[in-house]
Amino acid sequence: MEPVFPIDVKLNLHEGKKFYRYTYNEYTTVNGQTHRSELNKNFHVTLKLLETGTFEYHIEIFDRVHRDKELSLSEKDFLDQIAAINNDVVLITDEYGKLKNLQGLSVLQDKLEKTVEKLSRSFVGRQAEDFYQFLKTFYQKENLVCRDFLRNNHFGMILHKFYGRYEQENEVKHSVRYRNFMTNTVIDIDESIQTEAMRYDDELLLLQYTGHIPSDKNWEMFYGEMRRKEIAYREADVPKLDKYKGQMLLDFETKQVLEHKLTIEFSLGENYQKKIIYHIKEISHEEL
Repeated sequence: MEPVFPIDVKLNLHEGKKFYRYTYNEYTTVNGQTHRSELNKNFHVTLKLLETGTFEYHIEIFDRVHRDKELSLSEKDFLDQIAAINNDVVLITDEYGKLKNLQGLSVLQDKLEKTVEKLSRSFVGRQAEDFYQFLKTFYQKENLVCRDFLRNNHFGMILHKFYGRYEQENEVKHSVRYRNFMTNTVIDIDESIQTEAMRYDDELLLLQYTGHIPSDKNWEMFYGEMRRKEIAYREADVPKLDKYKGQMLLDFETKQVLEHKLTIEFSLGENYQKKIIYHIKEISHEEL
């Protein structure tokens, strides 16, 4: 089937209840030795059309499991309790799934206070106190919380920047900031999707997008971290994307996300490589 433009990519169900299984796999190879970290969690998403023309997403997270041999049981418990603050949220979006605001920030703030009170009994010290203060400041600002929700490790695979209205031969671009390519670093990636990359197969719609590093901004952060970790590199080595490929599989009629996968391969010379795979897939209640 040939595409008919313009194409509206959005979650336009009047009401829907769906389950999604999400996995995050990270492989870090330093001097030939590979470390793997894995995060699994399930989402229950209730989507409702409001009288204002906006949409309400009620997202509940459960069965969160973090597999990482380098983390102790206490560290995993700490991370799980912090993550649990956002286990039940209501988000308001426009017709294309663009996040407009968070409903009930005070609920999250109350959960944060109770979580910090509980954690402070077991996790003490200057570093822990600084982190608690950071969280309290962070959850006072709705724009920061909403921006954080759009990262791929939260709900960004459901609420995605590439939802929208596409004209023929248009190329749509977005800039995304990553903090997990290397510790203590940030890097910006320019993502782009072209309408020619869309493919129709029976009742399914496949959107593909790619990304590249637009400049050498912030590269010194990576070289500094390599030196601190005593990882050898050559003068000619630069931060590089060996692969950046995103694929969204949607229902042809509703444009509802059925599956979304993003694979990233990053390297800085022969002695440092990072592979990251984000994957979310709709599942039935029986598969839980």
